[in-house]
Amino acid sequence: MTSDNGPVIKKALGDKWNELDTIVKQHYDITPGDECQMVIRGVMSEVFHSKIAKLFLLPGRFLGALVPYKGRDIPTEVKNWTTQYNRHAMYWHRTLLFPNKPPITFCSRMEHSGGNEIIEYVKYGVGIRLHTDVSDNALCFRSLGYIWKIGALKINIPNWVILGDAEIIEKSLSDKQFFIDFNMTHPLFGRTFSYTGTFEIEASAKTS
Repeated sequence: MTSDNGPVIKKALGDKWNELDTIVKQHYDITPGDECQMVIRGVMSEVFHSKIAKLFLLPGRFLGALVPYKGRDIPTEVKNWTTQYNRHAMYWHRTLLFPNKPPITFCSRMEHSGGNEIIEYVKYGVGIRLHTDVSDNALCFRSLGYIWKIGALKINIPNWVILGDAEIIEKSLSDKQFFIDFNMTHPLFGRTFSYTGTFEIEASAKTS
């Protein structure tokens, strides 16, 4: 089965997709409905959470999200894939290797929800709504709030109820490397959660 929908991020960006740096486009250039696999590896120069964020770490791990440790220079592997069995989603499987700790995984899926918006879902129908844009050839995400999908019911949750506003920037450093900067900032508590890292695409393949 082959999808003619195109990559999730390309659908959200429309013509702005062509403004992205080549390496960033390559990272997202897999199409739901196709059997595609991709592996990127790199190092998180910093993984941070604040004291207030600790309140959300346990429920976050229950949902398969967030990272319960802080650290620097953390080896990280990210697997992305799409499958013929889901014509809407790009899947993520992130593994962080903290010293003297068991591997931490953070799994999710991204779906285009219309216009410039995507939703990144974790477990139990919980997701974060993200507006997509391009600035200076970099891919930019900005959170629009959270959503909890229970069957046909969708409950919207404002950013401030959880960890605040999220911003993500993904930009090339060279033809082979790109940089990811993720920050969550609460209007009352300041920076609550963040990570920064440099990555390379190690493998990419269309398997059917």
